Parts: sequence; C-alpha cells; structure tokens
Amino acid sequence: MVFKRLFPILTILALLSLPSCFKDNDNSSDYSAWRQLNQNYIDSIDVAMENGEYAFTRFTPLWDNSFSIWLRWHNEEENPSFVTPLSTSTCHVKYTLTSVAGDTLDSSAAFTCVPNQLVTGFMAALQNMRVNDTVTAVIPYTAGYGTYGYGNILPYTTLIFGIRLDSISNLF
Repeated sequence: MVFKRLFPILTILALLSLPSCFKDNDNSSDYSAWRQLNQNYIDSIDVAMENGEYAFTRFTPLWDNSFSIWLRWHNEEENPSFVTPLSTSTCHVKYTLTSVAGDTLDSSAAFTCVPNQLVTGFMAALQNMRVNDTVTAVIPYTAGYGTYGYGNILPYTTLIFGIRLDSISNLF
C-alpha cells in the first residue's frame, strides 16, 4: 500500500535525474589552452625543414584512417630485420612518454605488451617498427587518451613516446 503511494514520486525523481546521466562530458573549455598547445606542436612537426625534408614521417594506418601518427627513426644504421609485430604479438619494448611541455609522464626499461591492448597510436607505431628499431612517435590525443585523459595525463594530451622494440615473441 505504501509502495503504491511512493511509486509515482520515485518514478518522477528517477526521470528528473536521468538527464544528468547523459550530460555532455566535453571538458574542452576547461583545457582549451592545453589543447591548443598540443595542436600547435602537431602542426609544427608536420612542416618541412629548411632542406625540404620532414623530421617526422606522417603515418595513417590502413586499418583506421581516422587518425595519423608521426614517426621519426633514430637507427644508427639500416636495420636488417624484417620482423614486425602483429596486433596480437607479444612485444618487449623500452619507452619514455613525455608531453609537449617536456614533462616525463611515464617510462619503462622493460615493458612487455600486446599491441592491440595499448592506446591506438602506440599500436600503430609498434606495427611500423622492426626489431631493434628506435623511434620517436608523436600521437595526437585522438589516438591516445582522448578527451578524458588517464592518471596524470591530461585530456587532449599529445603523447610523445621514445620507443625501442627489443624483441617479439608469439608472432602467430
């Protein structure tokens, strides 16, 4: 009997609180200056140097053309390896993650990972590397942690990874 009287009131309260579940979590105005700084960095690396060459190579993966990353190889000599990881390979890498402001956000001297379990941009970078390659990978927020960020990584952060692919196991 009490439930029949409370049911309409509880229903109205539930319906009034429902729009808050669908609130747009766009925090772009909170991070507009940071977002612009990150976009300016991307724009600056996509410009040719004085000799007409690019310091970074722009790469758009065939499997998802909604984003691009920029790669710069640091190999001292031509890499004779032809082995590249698949999305399901187990990779052994070293990396350092920095922001466009130069802050070190994370690093690992021994990191074992499977590319398809990482942020999309890191996976794309790894799949373009061969064993013993060392690259700097610039990953825009759209292929990184997006508009929400993660831990100490702010929303709209361009990720700058220094990556070395040491070895690959589980090629198939």
